Amino acid sequence: MGRKPLRRGLDVHMNGRRVGLYSKAPDGAVSFTYDPQWTQEVGLQISRALPLRDGAQRGPQVIAVFENLLPDSPDLRRLIAERTGAAGTDPHALLAAIGRDCVGALQFLPEGTPPGDAFALNAVPQTETEIAAALSGLGRAPLGLGRDEAFRISLAGAQEKTAYLRQGGAWCRPEGLTPTSHIFKRPMGALQQGIDMSDSVENEFLCMRLAGALGFDVPRVEMARFGAERALVVARFDRLWQGDWNAGQGRYLRLPQEDFLQALGLPSTLKYQSDGGPTAGDCYRLLAGAQDPRGDQKLFLKAQLFFWMIGATDGHAKNFSLFHEPRGYRLTPLYDILSAAPAHAAGALRNAQYQMAMSAGRSRKYRMDQLHPRHFVQSAVDAGCPEFFAREALAELAQRAAPALREITPLAASLPRHVAGPILARAQDCARLLVSAAQNDVPLA
Repeated sequence: MGRKPLRRGLDVHMNGRRVGLYSKAPDGAVSFTYDPQWTQEVGLQISRALPLRDGAQRGPQVIAVFENLLPDSPDLRRLIAERTGAAGTDPHALLAAIGRDCVGALQFLPEGTPPGDAFALNAVPQTETEIAAALSGLGRAPLGLGRDEAFRISLAGAQEKTAYLRQGGAWCRPEGLTPTSHIFKRPMGALQQGIDMSDSVENEFLCMRLAGALGFDVPRVEMARFGAERALVVARFDRLWQGDWNAGQGRYLRLPQEDFLQALGLPSTLKYQSDGGPTAGDCYRLLAGAQDPRGDQKLFLKAQLFFWMIGATDGHAKNFSLFHEPRGYRLTPLYDILSAAPAHAAGALRNAQYQMAMSAGRSRKYRMDQLHPRHFVQSAVDAGCPEFFAREALAELAQRAAPALREITPLAASLPRHVAGPILARAQDCARLLVSAAQNDVPLA
């Protein structure tokens, strides 16, 4: 008789400390067990779905927490497995291959492997030509992964992207356990639905800058060109530099975070409410347990109103995240904000398709043309938020809308008219509705 296959284990690390063991049994079942030393000395849970406790934790929530660290697309996961020689396309096999630099603070190494210096900055400077080649090859080499063992990262989401480390004034490709500091996103191109998103870099740049003008906490973004390739360069908010940046002396800390799907123990296939994923009410109730529940709930309500204001259709549960800290959890900055207003203006998106990712109001309205600020206030109230508090959030956003739009107009003038024009036109129309709703105290619906 042959020997039974052995359990496979991955040590999970965070900033040089062993957090626990992510195991895969011969029958494919996975489990996670916290390291007792981590539990006693650090006492920080890596997910709301994986509370601190002794012994192995099993079930769909374990799968969800780790699966959501990977790119969404099954085709992309298969290509990553082929590219890296991973043992399979399941989350455990893929994280064994590319889990050295993930979203948040977790790192994955084969069980028993010495972690080395978690803060060493080992990276190879890249030329403009090399970065351009990596960007143009993302369809063949997802995440910019080569066939060598030196560069291994995992970035969740649906867009083609890679990441680099900014070091000494140069863009560098990290090696080993060295973190990346910036995400590079390519133009999305033509989507399967026939929608042209070739200007997604300019679109997201404008939306993020408008969000910042409205007072939202957002990461730094810039548009860059490398040869013939365009990219949106996004500073990672899950990385924190400690030290003298100008002198190049210091280290990067990885900040523990998780998206709402991970926190709720749900798979990436349920990111949209229409597919059975979280509702706005689920998100408000999740935030009720945050360090500053009212502050984060107000921020979430404002974000929903902002997405409606600019016609952003992708504000699903994976596009909201939580920082985990010793005192509890809190919302991260907003990210991945794109407007569908240009596609709608071009006739590529019908009114029936032009929808929010999460419904609002008691009648669960999704369509942009059927929504009104009162519907978002109603969703917050129905989820347990006081009405005065929800109306206050509406009034605060309404007050900032006109100044923010004036501030962003010169920037918009430098961008393609067919992108900036529809976004600003919709934002201005919706801003007037916001002001009217705030001033007239309209009844809820």
